[in-house]
Amino acid sequence: MYALTPAQTVWLYPDGAPDSNGYTAADEYVKNETKIYQIAEPRLDIYQPDSTPKGILLSIPGGGYSFVSSGNEGVKVAEYFVPQGYIVAVLKYRLPNNHEYIPLHDALQSIRILRDSAEVWKTPDATIGVIGFSAGGHLAASLLTHYTDSVTRPDFGILVYPVISMDSTITHAGSCKQLLGPQPTEEQRLLWSAEKQVTPQTPPCLIVACQDDPTVKIENSIRFYQALTANNVPSSLLIVPLGKHGWGFSRQFQDRDHIDKLISAFIATSCKEDYQSMHIRKETLFDRNKRTRDWAKFRRYADSNAELVTNKTKVNAVFYGNSITYNWAKMRPEFFHSHGFVGRGISGQTSSEMLVRFRQDVIELHPKNVVILCGTNDIAQNNGTISLENTMGNIISMCELAKANKIRPVLCSVLPARSFRWNPFVVDAPQQIQALNEMIKAYAAKNKILYVDYYSAMVDTDGGLKKGLSKDEVHPLEAGYAIMEPIILKTLKIQNK
Repeated sequence: MYALTPAQTVWLYPDGAPDSNGYTAADEYVKNETKIYQIAEPRLDIYQPDSTPKGILLSIPGGGYSFVSSGNEGVKVAEYFVPQGYIVAVLKYRLPNNHEYIPLHDALQSIRILRDSAEVWKTPDATIGVIGFSAGGHLAASLLTHYTDSVTRPDFGILVYPVISMDSTITHAGSCKQLLGPQPTEEQRLLWSAEKQVTPQTPPCLIVACQDDPTVKIENSIRFYQALTANNVPSSLLIVPLGKHGWGFSRQFQDRDHIDKLISAFIATSCKEDYQSMHIRKETLFDRNKRTRDWAKFRRYADSNAELVTNKTKVNAVFYGNSITYNWAKMRPEFFHSHGFVGRGISGQTSSEMLVRFRQDVIELHPKNVVILCGTNDIAQNNGTISLENTMGNIISMCELAKANKIRPVLCSVLPARSFRWNPFVVDAPQQIQALNEMIKAYAAKNKILYVDYYSAMVDTDGGLKKGLSKDEVHPLEAGYAIMEPIILKTLKIQNK
């Protein structure tokens, strides 16, 4: 079917992924030979030229975040560019399945692997670019705007008929739903609208789209180009009248030769840049990014907070935490709205980050209560090692801040977890969780603070979550929240609505 076969397949996480999209290897299946569904073990198919490579191209196929179209937007890309002297790595990434960060995690890991492998391929100074198609274009744009350091920053990007925005007026509804769920929050829409995340440090880009595209509105491409130019990022936009959507590197149509030549010229020009000067520029930009990045995520809820304050909305309770709290508000919005609750959870955060943003996301909303659920990511060492005593100290500081501002603190037990897939080196998670819970409970009793015991109702005999409450053994499903909700309502003495 294809003229090329990969020289090798590189697994992104040979020892197991640090997080899960809820699928297992047995769930993966293929339709029409090239559409791959329910990927649980992401990998790179590497296609190499016979000569010394000119550069490396990461190809991210589309599929509406429902499947990975590995043929015309993957293998065909390799068939076109490998003869021109480039290594092409086709990414078969995990689909979100209600885990919005999973695809980006795979894209970031891919760039790390390609940079590490460049010396093995005798191209230690290679330029690495990314080309993405449709929803894969959105993932590529997310990589271009959400890279984490100089290693994961692509040197350039090519976006072909891309989904860019999560703005409901122009987004591709299917991709948006698959990535963010049926009812995304405004914060989610903002975070995953790539045109809103462009900075002067975004890599140079070429964008290609067709005016008659019936699937993804060309306004996506236009807005991203406008954001790039507004930030003085070198960029080009080509919109041709005919071609529709999904052609990848297979179907022929008017202007196709022109598009292919333009993409080839853009890659060749990008790969000719002097590597040493480029590397110095990247390090300088990264240093600047470290100084300006919103490390505690103050911006995440800034707009929503301002709206609540402006409208003088009465807040019964702020639910304050990490991804467990974030998912709760996302999955059960009616529970929050009907009781005057506001969710202020941020995925991955530790108690230290939560303490820093406590004023903006809790105090300034003037709630009656703040329901604090944290500790999981401290034990998982998300920001490095921290003692249980220091974690407890952060929790105590949040309680003291709440009391000083006439807000009633409510302390929650840490939920059971047998282990953390993103950090398998933590081998005593159940014991640490139990110890921290004992510390929280004792402090609450001594200081007459309400204590919410989710743990006892959800733990199994091995110290993990009971069967059926979670897919990844850390984050509750709706069945888990169904257990938690009556417990917190009883503690707050609120009648269930």
